[in-house]
Amino acid sequence: MYNSIYPNYVNNYFGVNNRIIKRKQDDEKNSQSSKKAENEPQRDKHSPKDGMYFPNGEKTAIDYTKRQISIDQVVKDFKNTANAIGVPDDLKSEVGKYLSLVESQAQKEQPNAQIIQSNLKSASKILDEYITETLKKPSRVVENWVDTLFLQEVDYKSGKKVQQESEMPQTQPQTTEEITVVDEQTPTQEQPTEENQAAKEEQVTSKTYYVPIDAQLRELLIAAKNSADVKNNEQALYLYQSAMDYAEQIGDIQACAIIHYEQGKLYNKFNRLEDALYNYDRAAKKSSDFNIKARAHISMGKIYDDYVYVQPALDHYCAAVSFAGESDNLKLQTKALTDLAQIHTDRYEKDDAIMFMSLAAVSANETGNEKLKGLTYLRSAKNCEKLNEKARALRLYGNSSASFIKTEDNENLAKNYRDAALIMLSYGNKAKAKSLLSKAFIVAQKTSDADLKEDITKKLAVL
Repeated sequence: MYNSIYPNYVNNYFGVNNRIIKRKQDDEKNSQSSKKAENEPQRDKHSPKDGMYFPNGEKTAIDYTKRQISIDQVVKDFKNTANAIGVPDDLKSEVGKYLSLVESQAQKEQPNAQIIQSNLKSASKILDEYITETLKKPSRVVENWVDTLFLQEVDYKSGKKVQQESEMPQTQPQTTEEITVVDEQTPTQEQPTEENQAAKEEQVTSKTYYVPIDAQLRELLIAAKNSADVKNNEQALYLYQSAMDYAEQIGDIQACAIIHYEQGKLYNKFNRLEDALYNYDRAAKKSSDFNIKARAHISMGKIYDDYVYVQPALDHYCAAVSFAGESDNLKLQTKALTDLAQIHTDRYEKDDAIMFMSLAAVSANETGNEKLKGLTYLRSAKNCEKLNEKARALRLYGNSSASFIKTEDNENLAKNYRDAALIMLSYGNKAKAKSLLSKAFIVAQKTSDADLKEDITKKLAVL
């Protein structure tokens, strides 16, 4: 399922190249210096130049390269957007008519851009009307996307080759394979039980590890990963550098992408953000694996998000949604959608926040992973409280609790009951609040969280 609201390479759609940061001139490369943290790893030769500065004026990121937008990809993303937001069949058919006209015009030798734009605008209005009716609040999110799209360089002529490539299943190079690192005691062949599925979903980015068939490169990568796992970062970077040199020598581009990604994580730990961004960007650009692209964009988005550079963060999270959709990685897609909802919540942009929360819920539900569903609903409930959407928050706490009951996550379940009780108190319903706090107290006794138990007990005492 490809649940993207924004298309692939959305960072280019929104003109990230011009808005994030630009590379300084070569003669400035030694003009800034900073004190290195204790035990901080040294730069390797693949790190960005000293003259690159981050958006806060002290550091830099990457000089992103532009690319032309394909009308084939736009149409594909538009259709997937309609599917993602659950447009009913009658409206989907109406949207499809406009998109058919777009495709027909794009097949011509000299497509009429005005006709294509007009039909896309008409289709976008239908989707926005549906979103408006669903959320009971005005929405122009799809139309705004289309307006922004028209400001970029679009190739309005359909190219079958581009379309086929975008729809082809991802294949790996013949010289490599992808494996998942699991605990040594975990059987390699196991039945797909709900418990096993939840454990697999818990294996975050770093647990998906690419291993080339070449024995020497494989040994270097595994040794570097093991060093990183035990926090021997200097040794890890040295081994990654050796692996990079050898991977470049034998032409294993996918291995180079993985190394850049792992180096990015190490630099991020030391707050070397320009180095981290550089390596994440190289990973996204070099990798042929949509999962790595999605993870790299999420990592870049998180850096910008932490420093409150909102637009770059949005752009990277949107790109992550797209790439995760292409690889059918619903867990990554759910994370990116939830991050997008968080940004809009923090800016008190209710319509967009609720829309992304809804999309995150759809994506999480499709995974069938109760733990992921519970955490997604929980985060959305917190966001709705911030937006003063108390009734919606209560419903989300209920959904979250249903998942936590199934996974026996007593700590989060107790917190859900407690927080829902506080909302009921704000409505003046003390009886319901007391009932929820009593449930919270009973569940909390099954946990080892002493602070949680004490907090619930104090709240019950004053009712």
